[in-house]
Amino acid sequence: MEDDRLRGDQREDQKRLRDRPMWDLRQTLEFDPLPSGVAMVLEDLLRQMVREEVERSIGLIPRNLERQSQMQIPSSPETPLYQLIFKNQPKTPIFAGARIQDHEGSPLEIQLVVGPTRSPCSSPSPIKIELVVLDGDFPSHDDWTSEEFEKAIVKERTGRRPLLSGDVCNITMRDGSTTIGDLQFTDNSSWIRNRHFRIGVRVMPGINDRTFIKESMTEKFTVKDHRVCRKHYPPVLTDEVWRLEKIGKNGSSHKKLSESNIHNIQDFLKLHSVDPGQLRHILNGVKDRNWERVINHASKCDLGDKIYCYSGQNAVKIFLN
Repeated sequence: MEDDRLRGDQREDQKRLRDRPMWDLRQTLEFDPLPSGVAMVLEDLLRQMVREEVERSIGLIPRNLERQSQMQIPSSPETPLYQLIFKNQPKTPIFAGARIQDHEGSPLEIQLVVGPTRSPCSSPSPIKIELVVLDGDFPSHDDWTSEEFEKAIVKERTGRRPLLSGDVCNITMRDGSTTIGDLQFTDNSSWIRNRHFRIGVRVMPGINDRTFIKESMTEKFTVKDHRVCRKHYPPVLTDEVWRLEKIGKNGSSHKKLSESNIHNIQDFLKLHSVDPGQLRHILNGVKDRNWERVINHASKCDLGDKIYCYSGQNAVKIFLN
């Protein structure tokens, strides 16, 4: 009889536990001391309750993540689903020290796009990006990697300032887009083998999700020295001779011309008219293709209506315009 009563008590306790809500665990543990043998049944029941609750919670995680973010993490970081792009290309020519803008005269704009479709998208949180200078010959193929991108970054010459100044590092992109309002090159590209640069953009190193967003770059271009900005188009006869293309101010060609009493473009054209061989000898360090550019630029001058007289050794007077 006592055993039957014990089994009856156990069945009653089990039924009472099953009927309690899952969240009423504290009350479940506060009932009166149980008869012998009920502890084992209670342990099994509690294990089942915990397992069911954990499985139910885990099942909610993917749905929550999908609602919180438009960006889906790719199955393989080697094939990024997203990419940073330049909406428009920089306006050329680009001069060192001059602000870089696009073809419409607006700041460069960088967007986040879905890789396969190139359609703009937004990110659930701000993205930190940076701009770098790349070798103009990169990439040699379309399927380049982040490691190859890193190796193609060009650093400044020894003792010089960083190649890019302005809004370069730690740029914050919100809602999948940002503009670069202040950006300049501090040096020209003549010292690099192919004489071309590109501007590259990537997620800042150290950001956890940078492997999911592919880098991008502009088309290649040359960066000219800021002295070129002071050339005159067209030049005038009274301009100093260094205003001509391929003759740098205080450079070797400029010094040679000054030593030969050729100080302005009018002096240059006079000698070229009466003795082009002597002028070419003075500028013997100038390559043939650059010599042609110097002469072509000088010939753009408006010579006016003046007549000039020249008399040399063993020669009669020659009148020239």
